[in-house]
Amino acid sequence: MIIDFTKVIEVFESMSFIGLILIWMSFLIGLKFPDWDFKLKIKHRNILTHSPIMLWIMIYFYNTQKDVEVFRFSIMGFALALGLHMIFDFFPKGWSRGALIYFPYCRICLGVKGSKGFIFLTGIYCIFLSIKYSQTYIEVLILTLLGVYTIVKNIKKEEKFFRPFTFFAGVCVFLSAVKYDEISNSITFIVHLIFEKVKILF
Repeated sequence: MIIDFTKVIEVFESMSFIGLILIWMSFLIGLKFPDWDFKLKIKHRNILTHSPIMLWIMIYFYNTQKDVEVFRFSIMGFALALGLHMIFDFFPKGWSRGALIYFPYCRICLGVKGSKGFIFLTGIYCIFLSIKYSQTYIEVLILTLLGVYTIVKNIKKEEKFFRPFTFFAGVCVFLSAVKYDEISNSITFIVHLIFEKVKILF
């Protein structure tokens, strides 16, 4: 079964308006949260803000408050945004001191290789959490569109597109296809269709 876009529209229309607002608001907060290290007057790219610590706190409240939907929507939006931020951070202009991950209130850092690995894995992990806490493939489609929109919107600011887009799209498509048969079957159908069209040329 591939994605039924009529059903997509129906489910989208039936989704809680408050849920969509929560996803959007937590997403906006999540995009800026890693750079709160400036407001906290700690070293930039500090592990306190450039890690899933805040996400784990949100997940704790979600699991201890009888699965309150407010936290689920907030987790999805915040995790997606944090993942995107880390993806952008994975492609700096250069791996100098300002691009490395530091520990709080000290000059100890993970170094170039450590910072690359940490940022890379954190980006994937955050997107994984965003998809994990979704309950329908429609929510994943909304999250994916939100991520793509953000990458396109920030082309001038970040001065990059293809690398973060490929990173984000690849991780998002793979993880969502693993969780939802509708997405997996749709990808298979599209790939098969493209393959058949290409075969005609030979």
